[in-house]
Amino acid sequence: MDLVKGCLSLCSCLQSPAVLQHMSFVFHPKEKLDDLENAMKDLMAKKRDIQRELDHPQNRGKESSNELERWLLKAGETLDKVNQLLDEYSSGNCDAASWFQNCFSRYKIASEAFKLKEEITQLTAEQPEIKFIDIPPPKPVPESYNIVGKKIRSNVDIARSYLADEGVGIIGIWGMGGVGKTTLLKKIRQSLSLSGDASMGFNHVLFIEASKGIQVEELRNKIAKSLQLKPSSDKEDIFNVLKISNFVLLLDNIWEEEDLIDLGIPHPYSDNNSTNQYKHKVIFTTRSEYLCAKMGAGEKIIKVECLEEDEAWALFKHNVNLDVIDSDEKFKEIAWQVMKKCGGLPLAVKVVGKAMSNKKSVQDWKFILNSINNSGTAKVQGVEESLLPILKFSYDNLPRNIQECFLCASILRWLSKDGLLELWMGLGLIGDFVNFQQAYGKARHIFNNLEESCLLYSSDDDYVSLHDVIYEMAMWIVSDYGMNKDKWIVKSYDDFIFERSPIIAMNWIFAERVIISGTVEFLPILPFQCSNLLCFMMQGCHYLKHIPEGFFQQMPKLTYLDLSYTGIQVLPKNIKCLVNLQYLNISYTNISSLPKELVYLKKLQYLLCRDTELDKVKDDLMPRLQKLKTINVFPSGWVDVKQLKKLKKHVKAIGMRVVSKEILQQLSCLPTAWLCLYNLDFISLSFDTLSCKTYGFLQELKIESCPQLEQIVMNGRETHLNKLEISNVEKLQNIIWKDLPPPEFFHVLKWLTISGCNLDNLAWVLHLPCLSYLDVENCAKIETLFYIKEREIQQREVLEHRPTFPALKFLYITQLPKLVSISNFALDFPRLTFMTVHQCLNMKKLPFKSGINNNNQRMTYIKCEREWWESLEWDDATIPSHLRPNFSRL
Repeated sequence: MDLVKGCLSLCSCLQSPAVLQHMSFVFHPKEKLDDLENAMKDLMAKKRDIQRELDHPQNRGKESSNELERWLLKAGETLDKVNQLLDEYSSGNCDAASWFQNCFSRYKIASEAFKLKEEITQLTAEQPEIKFIDIPPPKPVPESYNIVGKKIRSNVDIARSYLADEGVGIIGIWGMGGVGKTTLLKKIRQSLSLSGDASMGFNHVLFIEASKGIQVEELRNKIAKSLQLKPSSDKEDIFNVLKISNFVLLLDNIWEEEDLIDLGIPHPYSDNNSTNQYKHKVIFTTRSEYLCAKMGAGEKIIKVECLEEDEAWALFKHNVNLDVIDSDEKFKEIAWQVMKKCGGLPLAVKVVGKAMSNKKSVQDWKFILNSINNSGTAKVQGVEESLLPILKFSYDNLPRNIQECFLCASILRWLSKDGLLELWMGLGLIGDFVNFQQAYGKARHIFNNLEESCLLYSSDDDYVSLHDVIYEMAMWIVSDYGMNKDKWIVKSYDDFIFERSPIIAMNWIFAERVIISGTVEFLPILPFQCSNLLCFMMQGCHYLKHIPEGFFQQMPKLTYLDLSYTGIQVLPKNIKCLVNLQYLNISYTNISSLPKELVYLKKLQYLLCRDTELDKVKDDLMPRLQKLKTINVFPSGWVDVKQLKKLKKHVKAIGMRVVSKEILQQLSCLPTAWLCLYNLDFISLSFDTLSCKTYGFLQELKIESCPQLEQIVMNGRETHLNKLEISNVEKLQNIIWKDLPPPEFFHVLKWLTISGCNLDNLAWVLHLPCLSYLDVENCAKIETLFYIKEREIQQREVLEHRPTFPALKFLYITQLPKLVSISNFALDFPRLTFMTVHQCLNMKKLPFKSGINNNNQRMTYIKCEREWWESLEWDDATIPSHLRPNFSRL
């Protein structure tokens, strides 16, 4: 009887929904995976719809809600988990013929599929409304804050009165670090960028940033760049341009007397009786009143003072959370004390105010005040004693990983944003990421965080800038607040500019990071172990040809090694000693092969060999580096199919040359970031086959010497492509657009080169929103570069608020023998600064609109043949005055 009851009980248990569910996991995993895949497709469709709406041109620049951003991030993470699970199942571990042996694996995968489907169902139900955050109207500006603006405007007026005075040639602006000298100089520049009388008739307004220890050569290069001359231009080249121009040189942040003649600057005229017909003026900023006298400013100086208490209080409230201050008198009392600690220095008031803006409790505010009171002092030339510790509060307010990101960005100021991203990834500061898109998202978050803290700010050309005092704070921090200067060792270009010096390494013994850039020819022989060294960077040392024997044996803990832009030809065999190495960068070197000793680097995650002479990477090298996340041997190096298949499980970004269709097919399943298609024999190319649809983040594409290629089909979703080069594709005559128009498909493309093709019209290029560089050459069929129909021209006249080429700075048109016109309608070039026209002898007109460059005083430089320039016809006689031809040999 008990046995019967037991059997009935067991049968009852087996019939329960929970047990049946678990049994289905073992017997029918495919059903669970099919259900999951269907749910995934629905979620992907919803995510695409949302992303398309967010990326729509009319919504660019708007900020989506935090709720929607969190949902998209969670949806992306969930889709990544689904793809990983599907990959695991498709690998064959759950094959039906061996289900008994893999019973546990089947159960695990099916149960995980069930959980993920439930997660997707919940996500779909929680999908937030697509909406954008309303940007609140500007806060009411306190009257005392207007006083700050009035003081700046008053100083601008004084500077302009000096500029208008024929007897004044040099003007000095001085004051302590962080007091607002650069702000004033930028306001002066802004006032001179207006049209009409406000511009005071200057052809050139040159804003040049100097810094402590800057060399004459670097300043001269900056001036040449500002004049669109070659970087290697000497002082005579600069002088010859400026001597026949009305110019004002705005020289920011000089620390010692600069010889203007040695910079190529015609000496400013201060003699009322001078017969010179051109206006030559110089305004500079410095921390030293004495330097104003040495530079010849005489009495024409402007001292920028610290803020009065009411002004500082207004500026502080403008940057902190005003609602919190007004909510309680305790907040106001603490805020006032914190503001007074800033000593009326605008930089400190702004930075500390921003750092406090997210604090909402009295306890937090008291803690901040106590921290500042107990921070100690530091003496730095030209800066109040208490400034650096007070500024450091903003640094302390950052998460630990972002603190490290800030220090790297500050000390390596010459790196681009992409360079900083690579650095942060290599140092492990980004954290783990599923794909490059997620890594870039994390980097953007860090940049935004640092900008909101007023520690960094974005400049043109994807670089970041920071105030000199913030840089001093970063150097003070890495020197252990002046107590230990050996943790970070930074030797820059300035230290080695006059000779190819050997490096003295006696103080490396305690260093954690060694960073060297310059004209160094020899590395030291290390007689001791650098036991603390984690990061070694040797960037831009072109004279360095080899690494001493045994050099790497003295760095047992090294995790980050950057030898890019050096003259090194061979990696030494003792690189195998770097068993903890995670990041290796040998890009832009003369290294032609990777040594077999790399297989000992079991922890290596990033291998960057961009623009080296690498050909095929040795067989079985890559698969043995099982931690590898990124491999970039673009554009000449490549990995064979056998190695690629083994990379699929762990690599997250790959860059290489494609030498066969088989390799291209394999790469379509891999997260390709940099791709060069070379000498392939296909007739048509479909864009969406170039990178994995789920993990792909293609940033750079070269299509080179493909003799049979006739058309490219642009299909799929929006790309993340920054750079596209199509060269020597002689039969290419058609680019077909599907799914999305060009501005949305290439919504971040900045660099486009097209040469040696059979295309006859590039009208699709007209509205690429981020295009900064365009080079079209050797296309024999083109008669009109950008041709659109009459109906489209009429539509454009209605939509005048949409300028053509909103971001284009550089335009190169070369060897287009049939070219008659650039466009069949007038074009806007609001930011064009440099243009080259060469061997386009049939083109007789330029398509500039009247009022080129928005009527400002910036010139557009044109490098061209003299005969062509003199043969041009002008519909508007005012246009040539905004163009400056350069007839130097092309």
